[in-house]
Amino acid sequence: MNVIFDKLMGYIAASSALASGIVGQCWLCGQQGQRQCGCCQTCFTDLPRPPPRNLRPLDCPDYCHTWLAAMYYQPPVEGWVRQFKFHAQPMLCRSYAILVAAQVLAYHRQQRIPLPDYIVPVPMAFGRWQARGYNQAELLAQQLSLLLGIPWKSILALQGAKQNASARQHQLSRAQRMANMNGAYRTTMQIDSGHWVIVDDIITTGATLTSAAETLIASGADQVSGWALAYTPAESSL
Repeated sequence: MNVIFDKLMGYIAASSALASGIVGQCWLCGQQGQRQCGCCQTCFTDLPRPPPRNLRPLDCPDYCHTWLAAMYYQPPVEGWVRQFKFHAQPMLCRSYAILVAAQVLAYHRQQRIPLPDYIVPVPMAFGRWQARGYNQAELLAQQLSLLLGIPWKSILALQGAKQNASARQHQLSRAQRMANMNGAYRTTMQIDSGHWVIVDDIITTGATLTSAAETLIASGADQVSGWALAYTPAESSL
């Protein structure tokens, strides 16, 4: 297994090195220079990153048993992610995927456990997809699939009225998020057993991951994890 991880880490390091050779404007400070994952070296070094450990709180339902994220959702990451979500910058998914994949590999190597079998992105309400033009979770899932060699499948869909829901999760309280996502998803096809990973852009209360994971387990998955670009610490999500 170490050989596989070394090969994957080498590929990601090479991708990151290639990105660092690109001269341009840093997404965070605006300075011109060589960039690594879209940032200058100073901003890249200062990114608020959690250790490679399971971020799921003990009091959260364990349908999605492992939460991993590349960064904490706090300044300056908040503004950077908003560029991806709300300001038509889908190309950022390439830099983000490198950060997430590096965190994933560090965790799985540390725990000496194999990578998941399938990747599935969190779906988006149709109205929001129309307005944005892309699903940021799906773009991130596609890039992670390329980096890690794990097949991705878009097999989750929102149910009923939630397909066109206008309420945004990030605008709701913790209790509202949990209620809003209860029974929100369905699978669009029969799924295989095995270890599935749900990819989203931000983990806040875990309501989205919990609901999606419960659906996947009910449809035949043996185990479900969650990966995200950023994580909001519990004290900031109430």
